[in-house]
Amino acid sequence: MKQRIIALIDCDSFFVSCERVDNPDLQDKAVCVMTGEGNKGIVVSRSREAKSLGIKMGAPYFQVSKTHPQAIYVPSHHHRYSEISRHVMSIIKTFSPDVEEVSIDEAYVDLTGLNKVYKMPYTDLVKKIRQTILDQAHIPVSIGLSCSKTLAKLASDKAKNTNGIFVIRPDKISQTIGLENIENICGIGHQSSKTLKFNGIFTVQDFLNKDNYWIKQTLGIHGLNLKMELQGTATSLVDASPKAPQSIQDTKSFEDFTDSLPFLHSQLQYHVHRASGKLRKWNGFCEEVGIILRYKDFTTTTLYSKISPATNSDFTIKNIASDLLNRLYRPKMLYRSLGIELKKLSYNQNTQQSFFDCLQQNDDKLSRVIDSLEQKFGKDIIKIGI
Repeated sequence: MKQRIIALIDCDSFFVSCERVDNPDLQDKAVCVMTGEGNKGIVVSRSREAKSLGIKMGAPYFQVSKTHPQAIYVPSHHHRYSEISRHVMSIIKTFSPDVEEVSIDEAYVDLTGLNKVYKMPYTDLVKKIRQTILDQAHIPVSIGLSCSKTLAKLASDKAKNTNGIFVIRPDKISQTIGLENIENICGIGHQSSKTLKFNGIFTVQDFLNKDNYWIKQTLGIHGLNLKMELQGTATSLVDASPKAPQSIQDTKSFEDFTDSLPFLHSQLQYHVHRASGKLRKWNGFCEEVGIILRYKDFTTTTLYSKISPATNSDFTIKNIASDLLNRLYRPKMLYRSLGIELKKLSYNQNTQQSFFDCLQQNDDKLSRVIDSLEQKFGKDIIKIGI
């Protein structure tokens, strides 16, 4: 099997970095991006300076603003983050066509053979990619370089503390990561980590020393593939074709706690439009809708309802979601966030319908018109009455 050269490019503190693109005054300051309007909600992104203060991910504003008043708390702007993400990914794709976007701020890149194309060593190539992203998109990134996705991921984590680049050479894997704690390896979950430690496996080298039969009996074929990846053989190749989501969720914290049902319904419509819009981009349909309500004390309650036929219509989903909200709502209770989840998704011709379902319209052409207008003129160009 031909040895691959794979890089994982990970944007540093991405939401904070995006905010700094639009507001350079935030550079070199302790910045936290919050989920809510204004500066409320919980912390979802922290600058390096904020991390050094001890601010934790997921910390609620009402707590962290008291313990760390010197930090700057800003609301999230996800539409802007998506724009910058597309820019970063487009830059990466100028270097290689084999780019697998795994999240808004991460991508695997297959660089195999490109050292000859660019007439430079792979280490110089990833340095060039990193500098180009910084120059053109103004986003700092960390890049891990190795010969499998698992090793590239581990290298990218280490790159955050080594000036943005870390390389795990195929001939020096044991020397470089042999003593790495097994729970730090992508693909080793909490339960698997407990099982491995119970059997005396605490490091990567311990894992590699185990025979294949034991690993397969304990972790299945996934465990064997993981061992090969850690040995430098790529069992999972970079896949440039985008993957349709298995579920879609859209949620956001409020600027202030609320017990207003009309306000909740207005926010629900916003989330329905965003979630169903994402579904339509994939030519998808959903067969189940859920409402996610979070109380002031962070207690979360959910309620789901099936849809027949499957749909991507703002209007159909909103009607069902509104009914769910009415059923979940409790007067005089204070709520901090609301969200929607679309489940049991199907795509394109895979949607199954009965003869009678085919007589109904489940692909919402009006919502698609609104989507195209928003794409051309900007978000919220059209307001739909409740």
